[in-house]
Amino acid sequence: MLELAEEWSRLALDHLPVGLLVINRHRKIRIFNQTLSRFLGLKSEKVLGRPLLELMDDRGTEFNILLQTLITGKEFQNVKPQAVTTVSCCVACLVNTYPVRNRTGITVGAMAVFSPAARLQEMENAVVKAEKLAILGQMAAGMVHEIRNPLTAVGCFLQLLHKCLKGNPKEEYIPIMLAELNHANRLISEFLQFAKPGYSRPGRCSIVEIIKDVVLLVESEALSRQFNIEVDLDVNIPKIIVDSGQLKQVFINIIKNAFDALSEGGKIFVQTTWNELEGFVQISFRDTGVGIDKETLENMFNPFFTTKESGTGLGMFTSKKIIDNHGGRIEIQSEPGKGTTVTVLLPVEQQHAYTRTGI
Repeated sequence: MLELAEEWSRLALDHLPVGLLVINRHRKIRIFNQTLSRFLGLKSEKVLGRPLLELMDDRGTEFNILLQTLITGKEFQNVKPQAVTTVSCCVACLVNTYPVRNRTGITVGAMAVFSPAARLQEMENAVVKAEKLAILGQMAAGMVHEIRNPLTAVGCFLQLLHKCLKGNPKEEYIPIMLAELNHANRLISEFLQFAKPGYSRPGRCSIVEIIKDVVLLVESEALSRQFNIEVDLDVNIPKIIVDSGQLKQVFINIIKNAFDALSEGGKIFVQTTWNELEGFVQISFRDTGVGIDKETLENMFNPFFTTKESGTGLGMFTSKKIIDNHGGRIEIQSEPGKGTTVTVLLPVEQQHAYTRTGI
């Protein structure tokens, strides 16, 4: 049993996402996990049991602070990458050090935890992005209300003018103006949805029925543009707890994006499958369109990013937020000239309350 426990401990240490170095009070290396081996380019079997001093040189800042921790008990946090130049270092790391104490509180060793610097940078970038989105949301909310009120007035007067111009040759201009006004209102609605959190109204729904409703809604546009939509729906998929209205919004957005990528005679294949073992439903949308280049793919879920002249860049951003809030994920695979596949994965059992979606 003891050997089994030791084996499990070793496996757990080796699979940590951070590097771990532990020395005893005699400054000999007792733990040097596989992650740290990859970071520093040193094999653990060659350093275990050796004095730490044998690995140190003039550049070993992280080893120096580890010794200071051993001697003084002082912890060091997030030593910056520029201060960490290791022996044959393969990965830029941040280092945290901690004393190792026994049950009586006596320091018997010290440990250093090596984290890839990129992880900290990712977290910092995420914070900056969240702050920017919050500011943009506030600006959008203010702008939307200021713009929508006069547009509503313009729409009312245009409809009144349309009635007054019955039989007048200039009557034909009014529907064009109303259509453009409606387009502007749709754009404003997208901005408002981005700016203000919505509410989720979850219920136990059939994903197959949701897909059928969506196909019915986009069918007329597909026919007018001579596109074909083919569906392959697994009728054995159990009902899942979702907001059907929000999912319809996501699926319609995906299909309309596919329309924009298709030429006459193009096809969209919609398929649903149920992975019973892993407990999720998969909905895939595959088109025969022009495909998406790598740079565009990397920015697809960024707010306000768009390749369309009349787009807002909020469609896929909002779609991802909806799927995230349902406990699922959305993935896109594409290559120029080879079409695009958008896959939505949703958990079969996801408990939801009547909550804010945070969109």
